[in-house]
Amino acid sequence: MIGMTNNSTSAISSSSASVTYERPRAAHSFFDNLQGQLFGVVMTSFGIAILHAAGLVTGQAAGLAFVISYATGIDFGTLFFLVNLPFYFLALARIGVGFTIKSLIAVTGIALLSGLLPTMMSFSAINPYVAAVLAGFCVGIGVIALFRHGASGGGVGILAYYLQEKTGFRAGWMQALFDVAVFSAAAFVLDWPALLASMLGAAVLNAFVSFNHRADWYVAR
Repeated sequence: MIGMTNNSTSAISSSSASVTYERPRAAHSFFDNLQGQLFGVVMTSFGIAILHAAGLVTGQAAGLAFVISYATGIDFGTLFFLVNLPFYFLALARIGVGFTIKSLIAVTGIALLSGLLPTMMSFSAINPYVAAVLAGFCVGIGVIALFRHGASGGGVGILAYYLQEKTGFRAGWMQALFDVAVFSAAAFVLDWPALLASMLGAAVLNAFVSFNHRADWYVAR
């Protein structure tokens, strides 16, 4: 009996030692999401304003809107809103109504604010490479803020968000693939120095999102 007791105790101890306790994920409150999304909209819009002031482009849906705007003279904000419309069908069908509504609000906010900021501030001198890097960081942190609070700032971001949540494929790498097409088109509307600076900014943005937006690093939902 003593031997049986010892064996049972060892088994229990061994089993207990292998038990791991997973911390429950914290939930975002309405205010958490509101302030996070507002921050994302403001930072993304500020980055876009920097790019516009320097005559540069970026990648993703915003980059496509920039290219069309430079080629046609149509307002960037209007194009940015229109370019994103088809992606909402994907968001609605694959991700959910809540995400779609939040993303629509975020894109509308970016479209409006990116047009208002140039009337509120101006840059008397700005180096295109410095502008590209600063804009990359600003848009990158804005995109991450929107992702982490259940929204997206653009159509490709919606697709990237969906793929990362479902497959684990990094959002930044997905955005980089789309950028190849955008910068190929941008070569027809920008000179080479502006194009190179724009590519630098997009690289900074995508690397920043890829290295810092990871589901295993951020537990709140």
